[in-house]
Amino acid sequence: MMAAAATKTVMKPETISNEAFFFPQGLAGFSDAHEFGFIYEGHGDIVCLQSIDSPEAAFLLTPWDEERLGHVPKLPNEQCSCISIDDQSHIMWMVVLNPFADKEWVTANLRAPIALNLEARLGLQCIRADSELEIRYRWMKQPS
Repeated sequence: MMAAAATKTVMKPETISNEAFFFPQGLAGFSDAHEFGFIYEGHGDIVCLQSIDSPEAAFLLTPWDEERLGHVPKLPNEQCSCISIDDQSHIMWMVVLNPFADKEWVTANLRAPIALNLEARLGLQCIRADSELEIRYRWMKQPS
């Protein structure tokens, strides 16, 4: 069921179930946090990724938007193995949002998107070395 839904990158966060995801490598700044759950209120396209291991580790995510950002990233083979993915079209790509970095904008970190294998419940933060990618991409105006 989920693999068919995962073939498009324009998925809604409601595609993610209540089961925890395992991040074998943790996330940037939280390498010891491996189990994460998603908190989703049932509307909009922003979810909270909350660490089960380290409660202080929580991140806002939204699906990768190919119209705005272009094609989704490609994972090296060793990272595909890390999240047990054979076909990269089955990855659900998310970007990490930061509502605190700018007074006017919620920003998105394009250098460190999240790759999710929905079927295997595995995730990986893909740190990309390309210095041209913005870490404070203006995603949306701050809510009033």
